[in-house]
Amino acid sequence: MSRRSSRAPGRTSLPRRVWEAALNELTPASLPRPRPSEEHFADGHLAIGVIDDAIEEGPGSDVQGADMLIINAEVPSHGILHREVLCPISMPGSGRDLIGQTISFRHTTHDPNFINDALVVGWPPMVSRALEPTRFEGPGALRARAWRFLAGFSMAVTCIGIMLTPVLLCGIIVGGDMFADLPAWFHPGVAVASSVGAAMLGLFAVAVCNRRMNAALRRT
Repeated sequence: MSRRSSRAPGRTSLPRRVWEAALNELTPASLPRPRPSEEHFADGHLAIGVIDDAIEEGPGSDVQGADMLIINAEVPSHGILHREVLCPISMPGSGRDLIGQTISFRHTTHDPNFINDALVVGWPPMVSRALEPTRFEGPGALRARAWRFLAGFSMAVTCIGIMLTPVLLCGIIVGGDMFADLPAWFHPGVAVASSVGAAMLGLFAVAVCNRRMNAALRRT
């Protein structure tokens, strides 16, 4: 008769368990896959995903940097890709405002867990506005700066007109001695019309200046 093993099925011997535990302790942790180069991204695929979460360093860390954005993108016939990219806005916590926003990126593989396989090519509008240059450069930089100055001046005129209009209207409706110390040539009705006109013309001038500024930037 053949001998039967007295060991329970599915259980390993004690020396083997000790050996496996030692191997697990001595085996180095696997390194994350390196991020592909830009040449590989150029030959890759385009995907559109959603920013599902933003991870920021805790307040107890030494240096607080940019948030890590967690991106999920559903690709037909390949499932959902999970990717991670740094938020280009360096202020800690700024990534929370991007949760739920759409983002487009290039990737080289359809591995769902290759988190470094992402090159963002289309940020949400909030990021694009935050990354706009504060100092223009190039052939059209001087014209762009001039139009930006005029746009700021027009906005100031608009704000002054908006603030003066209710004050003048209250003076006309309530009456009293509000305009008593003003020169004789001052007419409250004309002043109200001027303040309303300044507010409306200021907004129109801001739109024109911004349009001219963008046209000058396209030549840079």
